[in-house]
Formats: sequence, structure tokens, C-alpha cells
Amino acid sequence: MTTLGVRHFIGLASLIPFLCLGCKPQGEISTYTVERTRPPREAIVAKDVAADFDRMLTAMLPVGDQVYFFKLVGKSAAINRHRSEFEAFLADVGTGSPLTWKLPTGWSEKGPSEMRINTIVVPDEAGDLEIAISSLPKSDNWGEFVSSNVNRWLDQLGQGELPRQTILNLTKETKTNAGPATVIELVGIIQNTMAMNPHGNMAGTTEPAQSTPPVASATPPAAGSAEFTLTTPDGWQPGRVSAMRKAAFVITDGDQQAEFTLIDLPASGGAQITDVLANVQRWAAQVGLPVDDKLAGLVEKIEIDGTEGSFVNLVGPEGTNPRQAILAAMVVRGGKVWFFKLFGAAPLVERETENFRNLTDSVKFK
Repeated sequence: MTTLGVRHFIGLASLIPFLCLGCKPQGEISTYTVERTRPPREAIVAKDVAADFDRMLTAMLPVGDQVYFFKLVGKSAAINRHRSEFEAFLADVGTGSPLTWKLPTGWSEKGPSEMRINTIVVPDEAGDLEIAISSLPKSDNWGEFVSSNVNRWLDQLGQGELPRQTILNLTKETKTNAGPATVIELVGIIQNTMAMNPHGNMAGTTEPAQSTPPVASATPPAAGSAEFTLTTPDGWQPGRVSAMRKAAFVITDGDQQAEFTLIDLPASGGAQITDVLANVQRWAAQVGLPVDDKLAGLVEKIEIDGTEGSFVNLVGPEGTNPRQAILAAMVVRGGKVWFFKLFGAAPLVERETENFRNLTDSVKFK
């Protein structure tokens, strides 16, 4: 203790007798006993409530400069019924372009979709489960990459973050034909729908894929940023913006709705991001169109602020309910791929084609 600290302590102690002189006797404290109005809660037994929790089996498989994600989510009982199958499926994953694997009996593929390389359907007595397969560019710091993804999944399960070293201690390594994969099993209560973006909550990724566009929020979109400016078409209302969405607008007409989003992703992310046909195939699957090479014939050239890009107009098949459509344009600029997308009710999207074109024509990159 320093000299200054001693003086402060002595000075405070010398005041105590004077402070006590001003104290007055307090009233007597009375106690009462009342009957309990409800029975005490019983202690929670973990094994009795385990079935109510969701489980998430995940694997991160680095191959070259990409990391491939395999994620299976479901109730504890369902996950336990398919755990060994998932492990066998993962072990059989081999290198290729794309990766190769062998499906267990009864399993099927849904094909590529929004930000997914593929979706594997796992039949179960309580309802089908899905394995979401996606990828991201590999980070130089593997420990940080693993922990950030695990904390993202913990958030999806309604759990708090864990320190990096704790996460690394919980992960295990398993062998696959494509090399070692890092796996972890998490438990919680899923906070979002199963259509959630496999990369949700990570900067530089798109928002969750949705069967119908979301309702407009009160948060206004930025009509520009440090990177670009654009002109908002008449009748387009503010949509949900975030660090991932550079701009967002919602268009409504009665019970019909469509949403426009503008995002950018690093061009270094690989073919899943830069390849025009791969993106068109994902968009086609989203509106229910066949995913085949014929889609390449639907791609048109478009110019956005002097840079040549690609444009596609995809309308879902007649008879689908709801019938949906997508107008999408993509352009590579400054090491990024910029995606302009209008998705929603087919009649409304088709009606807004000219407004979509006017918006892309108005874009000015800085």
C-alpha cells in the first residue's frame, strides 16, 4: 500500500465515529410465514428433456483454397438414428470438381440452391432431414476460421459464444477420401428455419434463402455507399439491409410481393461465386426450373457502369403455386462479384423488369 493510500484509509477511519453519532435506532424487523400458493418446481432431469433439443452435426473439409461444409440438423432422436450413416457418408467424400460421394440407401439429392452446392435429403420416420453442403474460401488462420463458424452455429442454436481454445478442444478430426475434416456436434434450440443460409451471420455472405420474400422493415436502405450510388425506382419501398446487403427494396401489389437485394462477394471465393452458369442454376432451382445446361442459353449480356456483366430472367413453370420469378444480374468489379437480384411473385417481377433495368443502369461505382 502506498503512503497516499494509507492516508486515505486513516482519514476515512477517523470519520466513522462521527458518522455513527448521527445514526438512529431502526424499527424492529418483523417476519411472517405464509402458505405456498403453488408447488415447488421439480428439478430438471437432463435425460428427460434431451429429446426436445436440436442437434447439429457439422464437418469442415479443407480442399485446396476452399473449405466445404456438411451440416445435418434435427431433433436428438432423429440425429441419433442417422449418426452412423452421416459418418459413413462423410468418410466417402472424395476430391473432384465438384466433390464426389456415395449416398446411403434411401438418401437423395435436391441439387444446388441459393448458396448451397447441394442438399442431401435424409428420410426419417419423424420427417425428412437435410444435409446442407456449401463452401467458403479458406482462411489463413485455421483456428480462427473454425471458431468463428462454430460460434455462428451456436448462435443459430440460441447459445452464447465460446472462447476459441474451448472450441478447438471440443472439435475432432475424422478421415475422408478427400483428406481430414474437422467435426463438432452442438446442442440447443434452433432459432431460425431450416432454410437458413449456411453462412448466415458471416460478413460477405447472402441472407437466408426464402420461399417468399420477407415483409418490408422500417429500416431504410442505403441508396449509396462508399462504393456505389443508385437510383431507387418509383414504388420500391425500403427493405431489410445489413452488413451483407448493400441495398434492399420491397415491392408489393395486393397479396403479391417481391424483393430486390444487392450484395457483393469476393471474386476469390471460387467458382461457386464467380461462375455465371453455377449461379443461374441455383437461381433456377429456387423458382422450380430444371437445372441443366440449357439454362446457359437464357443468359444475356448487360453493362453496369461501363463493365460487362450477365443478366438472366427466370420464370417458374406454369402451374406451380406460388409461381415465382427471378431477375438477376452479376458483374465483377474491383475484385468483387456484385449481385443484383429481384425475387418474388412471377407477375410482379415481370412487371418490374423495366424498373430493374433502370436501377442497374443508374449504378455508379466509386
